[in-house]
Amino acid sequence: MRTFRLLAAAAEAEGLRLKRNGVELGRRVAMMAAAGVCGVAALIMLHVAAYHLLLGYIGPAGAAGGVALIDLLIAGVFMLLAKPRYDPVAQEALMLRREMVRAAVGPGAIGSSLWRPAASIGGMIANILMARRR
Repeated sequence: MRTFRLLAAAAEAEGLRLKRNGVELGRRVAMMAAAGVCGVAALIMLHVAAYHLLLGYIGPAGAAGGVALIDLLIAGVFMLLAKPRYDPVAQEALMLRREMVRAAVGPGAIGSSLWRPAASIGGMIANILMARRR
């Protein structure tokens, strides 16, 4: 029963870790998408600014360039916000899952105590089948 409790604790810890990592991944994807939108808008505005700059040497190009600069600044802020963060709860859950799995399959666990008798019985069955086949 100890092994099953250890495996249940390991599964629960892994579920918590995956949930926490999923939330973090969703946040990062949203920030990267916003940065991508602002980056595309900045490129469009840079094209418009270059067009207007060539068109009249000043005037609307200054406004378009200013908007593009603001878009680039916003994209930079989103890129900074999209940096991965250290989540101590997720790390603790990962360590707990690893420890529970290690304890479940280590010495004293059901699996390790049943391995030798199961291997012996399997060997006897294999010998009987080979003897009958001859």
